[in-house]
Amino acid sequence: MGKKYVLILFIVFTSCQEHSKLSFTENASFSELFSFFRDDKIKIDSTLINSYNDTILKAIYKKNNFEVLWDAQENRSSALTALAKSHEDGLVPSDYYVDYLSKLETQFDSLSEPQKIKYDIELTRSIQKFIRHINVGKVNPYELYDDWDLGKKNIDINQLLSECIVEKSFEEKFEKLRPQIKVYQQLKEALKKLHEFPDKNIDQIDPKEKFTLKTSSKSIINIKRKLIYWGDLKRKDSALTKVYDKETQAAVKHFQKRHGLRADGVIGKGTIEALNYSRNQRIEQVIVNLERLRWLPNNLGNHYILVNLPNYYLTVYKDNDSILSHKVVVGKDTRKTPLLSSKLTNIVLNPNWTVPPTILKEDVFPEAIRSRSAFSRRGLHILDSRNREVSPWKWKMEDAKRYKYVQNPSKNNSLGFMKINFNNKYAVYLHDTNHRNYFKYDYRALSSGCVRVENPLELGKYLLNDEENWSMEKIEEATKNAKKLKTTSIDLEEDIYVHFLYNTAWIENNVLQFREDIYCLDADLYSKLRY
Repeated sequence: MGKKYVLILFIVFTSCQEHSKLSFTENASFSELFSFFRDDKIKIDSTLINSYNDTILKAIYKKNNFEVLWDAQENRSSALTALAKSHEDGLVPSDYYVDYLSKLETQFDSLSEPQKIKYDIELTRSIQKFIRHINVGKVNPYELYDDWDLGKKNIDINQLLSECIVEKSFEEKFEKLRPQIKVYQQLKEALKKLHEFPDKNIDQIDPKEKFTLKTSSKSIINIKRKLIYWGDLKRKDSALTKVYDKETQAAVKHFQKRHGLRADGVIGKGTIEALNYSRNQRIEQVIVNLERLRWLPNNLGNHYILVNLPNYYLTVYKDNDSILSHKVVVGKDTRKTPLLSSKLTNIVLNPNWTVPPTILKEDVFPEAIRSRSAFSRRGLHILDSRNREVSPWKWKMEDAKRYKYVQNPSKNNSLGFMKINFNNKYAVYLHDTNHRNYFKYDYRALSSGCVRVENPLELGKYLLNDEENWSMEKIEEATKNAKKLKTTSIDLEEDIYVHFLYNTAWIENNVLQFREDIYCLDADLYSKLRY
């Protein structure tokens, strides 16, 4: 049946519906239905598309027979709305030429054919860019850092865009492109919340000052103003006094807690530095955290461990619920813990520790040059290529790289009684430690790169999930006899993933949370996102 014949039937049918409930109230709706029966889509010269030197752009128009993609007003409107709201993801609408495209849309009916073609191409390019940004990120982390291994993300931009156009489902498709981790939605909420704060400047406080209860100082007035601004201190109708009173102390403790500081009420350097952050600085902090989350794998797994380095915490998730949490110690600024994604492989009880090259070069060798007793002090055995022990007194610096340096299992072993392995190119892992007192510190960027875990045996028991063979009693029995410690490797049966994150901002129970930027990454990343 030809289109012409179907069209006649369609007109006859619709004309007979004069008294029916069906009616077309908008010309646009009728036009979209009518367009099904005609073949008048605007054609685009392939040489024009080729002039953009954009393979992704060329591919989608070639697939569409070099016809315009955005003939449906509904699709154009949905696309422009998504671009205009890109600021909610910490992105910049001007990157997608929103004002320019919106102006063309208002003039669409009066545009010439070449102008409509130009509009079509530019809208396609902007949406392609937006799809990439919300799923993969605006900045490529591998161009910024050499110690990140989050895996390569692949996305078929044109396939997704085609589905959006055909199914008219832009909002739904875009939402699935965003990181599905809960903290991403929390950060979007935090960004919205921060924009609701007034853009108000309060005088900075000298970080060299220190205040305790009943201290009197002019600076206390500004401290109170900052606490009121952030909502930690309830607004007072009366004039603010210079005295550090109990009410203010309670507010300071609340402020300290949500900034990962020791909540002791003492206003020292760390608290003052956090108080001196402006609203705009906090907005920038949230924006860079949104970007870092977009670098994560699309699928974190059903069962996984998140280690948030600036928060010094490890949390286990299963079926989107948090199961347990542990304090951790992470790499110091000079030996940063890398950001990575991997899958747990096995747990080792009473592990040997082979000293990594960086620690050998920066710590062990300089000490050994001064005194060969450095090896015994560290409990290190020097082994040659045949695993024969070499006397420290025969050790020479010129032969140092020919050997490996090993700590046998003991209560003083640097890995403690447990190591949790996962594949990664940095040779880092989760482990126990012989410096368990570090967990009482608020600042815990103190390791040489690996992540030390508080109460690791409890975590090991959970991960093994084998009450018959590896109950807590059996794990403790295997690790308690210091004279008969046997190295035991246990493969994990379940697929459990691990992700190292760098989140310095989020919302928890509707309360803004911030952490110190321990590796000084935030400001540099923000500059890359905005310039």
